[in-house]
Amino acid sequence: MDLISDIDLAQLLKFHTEQRALATLVVQKRESSRQLLFSHEGELGGRWISGKDPEFVRPTPNLQAFAFSGIHAVSPQLLSKITEQGVFSIIPTYLRLAEEGQRIMAFHADESSWRDLGRLEDLQKAETESR
Repeated sequence: MDLISDIDLAQLLKFHTEQRALATLVVQKRESSRQLLFSHEGELGGRWISGKDPEFVRPTPNLQAFAFSGIHAVSPQLLSKITEQGVFSIIPTYLRLAEEGQRIMAFHADESSWRDLGRLEDLQKAETESR
């Protein structure tokens, strides 16, 4: 994913270390057809994709939905826990690991700007706005 953001990466790494997380995902409260579901403590508990029933990976009441920014901090131990092969999205891996009891945490960056630059029109719009 190509993106531009002013998310404080130093704060992300500090939070990740303090939480002793296997992975920490930068999330925002914004519209998205794909949302990750987190407990009040910030632990990954499932996901919701537009048009589908929510998928829960751990019994957690009152999950909150957030959009994943594509930015994450990972611990080196994550690499030995990845069993998926070939080309794959990391989200199912995170859901599996959360189901196994691993700490996959949310880092909230609602006040930060974030823009996907994956399409030419997104890149052109970002360039125009930066002038």
